[in-house]
Amino acid sequence: MDVGLTVLIGLSTVVAGDDPEGFGWWLTSLVALASLLIRHRNPTITFATGATVSLLHLAMGNDLRPVDVVALIGLFSVAAWGSRRLSLALLAAGLLVAGAWSFHAADANSREPAPMPLRIIVIDPLAPPGPDADDDQVQDWGGFPGIGLSLAVAWLAGLNTRQRRIRLSVLEQRAADLERERDTQAALAVAAERGRISRELHDVVAHALSVVVLQAQGAQAELERRPERTREALDAIVGTGRTALSEIRRLLGALGQDEPDWEPRPGAERLPRLAADIRSAGTPVEFHVEGEPRPLPSTVDLAAYRIVQEALTNVLKHAGPDASVTIVMRYGPGTLEIEVTDDGIATEAPSGTGHGLEGMRERVNVLGGTFDAGPGADRGFTVRATLPS
Repeated sequence: MDVGLTVLIGLSTVVAGDDPEGFGWWLTSLVALASLLIRHRNPTITFATGATVSLLHLAMGNDLRPVDVVALIGLFSVAAWGSRRLSLALLAAGLLVAGAWSFHAADANSREPAPMPLRIIVIDPLAPPGPDADDDQVQDWGGFPGIGLSLAVAWLAGLNTRQRRIRLSVLEQRAADLERERDTQAALAVAAERGRISRELHDVVAHALSVVVLQAQGAQAELERRPERTREALDAIVGTGRTALSEIRRLLGALGQDEPDWEPRPGAERLPRLAADIRSAGTPVEFHVEGEPRPLPSTVDLAAYRIVQEALTNVLKHAGPDASVTIVMRYGPGTLEIEVTDDGIATEAPSGTGHGLEGMRERVNVLGGTFDAGPGADRGFTVRATLPS
């Protein structure tokens, strides 16, 4: 771009040079044109070189030509890419030099006779030459108003370019920040979804395996004495396994790793079936509903099922073989209270990695409910959760 600009100004200068300018004029013009090649790296040198060459051209008694615009380009470059304070200082210096030359022009015009050589006579447009002045004595340079206005316009144009570049940089930085924030939010969403699926898999697998183990133990015990009970236990194992596999395929389908047939997520309407599965495994289960059942929000519906499922899994693991369970679902005004109580041998919260009780607590807290779990007064264990519905 700088090379093209240099060639353009050079050709314009050659076309406009209709008078014999002299070797010195052409030499200084070449120096000014060469300074354009470094205007992005060191615009101050471009301005200083251009201004000095223009002043020398005027001192030689020549008119200003296209090459003298190098000073304006240098000032523009300083304002656009250099220090703002430096550009103001250079603008002030340029105006000072233009004012001094204008004063010299006024003094030259007032001399009688005219100074020599004749081309030194400088004519300010605001003080035109008299009718007896020779055209060779007139130097066309625009005067202080023209030079001052040109310098001011070049500086303002550079300042505008600088502000626009800064705004563009801020917008690019903001776009980059928004992109990073979007990526961060996406990563957090993926992590949250993975955590949710991990908890779902834990609930499904832990419950299914607990039921399968109990059914298998019962089938082994009744294999020789009561073969028909063994068949029932094996049927229950098959049903529990199929249900667990169906739920696992649904969860994996959310990750795009499987394409299962559509199946609704489990909810409160499937709790009687869940209680029947536990009952068939040999653990007595009573299921009670208090209040008028009503449709629940999908998140509350799933949480209610998983809380009861995990509580029953803990009963199978920790309450002992003679425990019985009571499940109560209380539909209140705007709330759903879940209570799972057993009369087993557990007297303290089961220890583990936190996927059980902590998973239930996290589900309830996310929905804005309350959760409590602990041993009963005499024996057994109770899980209570209240969900907004």
